[in-house]
Amino acid sequence: MTKKKKEPKASKQALEDSESGVDVTREAAKGQPAGQESAELIAKLQSELLYQRAELENFKKRTEQRYLESLKFAAEPVMNSLLPVMDNLERAYEHACAEGADVKSVAEGLSHIVNQLLNALENNGVELVDAMGEKFDPNKHEALGQVPGEENNLVAMVHEKGYTLNGKLLRPAKVFITRVAE
Repeated sequence: MTKKKKEPKASKQALEDSESGVDVTREAAKGQPAGQESAELIAKLQSELLYQRAELENFKKRTEQRYLESLKFAAEPVMNSLLPVMDNLERAYEHACAEGADVKSVAEGLSHIVNQLLNALENNGVELVDAMGEKFDPNKHEALGQVPGEENNLVAMVHEKGYTLNGKLLRPAKVFITRVAE
């Protein structure tokens, strides 16, 4: 059996202190009493702790500020995709108000603008809730009334279309459903 060499206590403490970043040997070389060394070390550690706390608080403030700024401008890509639609609506309005405007060409222009808007919405994750002829689903539809029909609870008429955003319902489709006459 081999015997382990015992390290002197002083060198073991110096090793531990050097691993923690404290240079005790340099402090001891100054010839100061041990109590004064401890007090200076405590003061140094307290100062470092205060500095680290301040750094953490500053980090929290910077992170919150970045988060709030990202929320503030989160809609920017959507708004940029809607601006051309707005431009086209303004042009269509000007054309419709012009003397001698052809109703058919205005209607055709508006149809193109509606398609442009639907494409912009789809590119940003908005999808239309298909309702006409579907079985009434209270998770996707809001019933406004009943109309006579051949089968119960079928969507007979859509008053307002419904939309989802990335699979989450934004607005239910407002519909009239069928009711078999008794």
